[in-house]
Amino acid sequence: MQNRKFWSIGLLILVCAMLLVGLQRIQTIETSEMTEMTEMTEQEADVSDPLKEAEQQLDALVAIGKAVTSDPFRITLKWQGDWDSLLSSEEAAGVLASRLGLSHPERGVVQGRTVYESQGQIEGIHAELELVTLEEGKHYAILRLEAAGEDSALWKQLQEAQRMAGESLADEGVDPRWNAAIQGMAWPSSVTEEGESSGETVLAATLDRLESQVERSAKLKLKQVETFGDEGTASRTYRVDALPITVLSGEHQVALQMAVHRNSDTGMDEITIGMPLLTVEY
Repeated sequence: MQNRKFWSIGLLILVCAMLLVGLQRIQTIETSEMTEMTEMTEQEADVSDPLKEAEQQLDALVAIGKAVTSDPFRITLKWQGDWDSLLSSEEAAGVLASRLGLSHPERGVVQGRTVYESQGQIEGIHAELELVTLEEGKHYAILRLEAAGEDSALWKQLQEAQRMAGESLADEGVDPRWNAAIQGMAWPSSVTEEGESSGETVLAATLDRLESQVERSAKLKLKQVETFGDEGTASRTYRVDALPITVLSGEHQVALQMAVHRNSDTGMDEITIGMPLLTVEY
């Protein structure tokens, strides 16, 4: 009788031990799953959204334009990037042009390379597409959007055209990267304290004024990292922590470049502002 009692107690202890082990395994699995979910969420948060970033960047660029001039100004923005496709240049250009609602591509030659070009409008905004084949199976696409004016409705159209174009290129497999610039702004030439123009010095004074207006009116903190100047042109490049689209220039991730050119015929300082950098196409 006593043996049966000991046997029952032993069995009960064994069952409890098995239940305890099972609970521990369940907790371990749940903890592991929670850790994996947290890591996945953190990874997803780290993945950038080019369309959202471009939207934020374009808003900032328009704000800068409005901050430095009350006159209409022109914005040129581009989506450009590599496209891996086994289609021929002509076929590839036709696919992109059709997707974007642009004209049938026309063949041309630029710097010894065959380029297919088409144009039209996207959401009422002028658009130009260029496609060149770099090597077999690899193309490079450039989509340029242009708008000029001061009406808020126009900038909303440009924002929508930018979004649609970026989505369409990405859906077709292009790896789109964004950059843009504003032009058409001019200020009366700066003068020295003696009242005479002095090339590089007074152009730097114009850039000082530009920086002040951008920081005050566009609410952006500019951190100058590079500068260039001569008798006719001066430019500065900045790190801007509030802007998501950057490019590595030297040792710095930069997001904004401003340049001033002295027009000797008109006596005006002509201003160009680019994100993340100014390029020769503008």
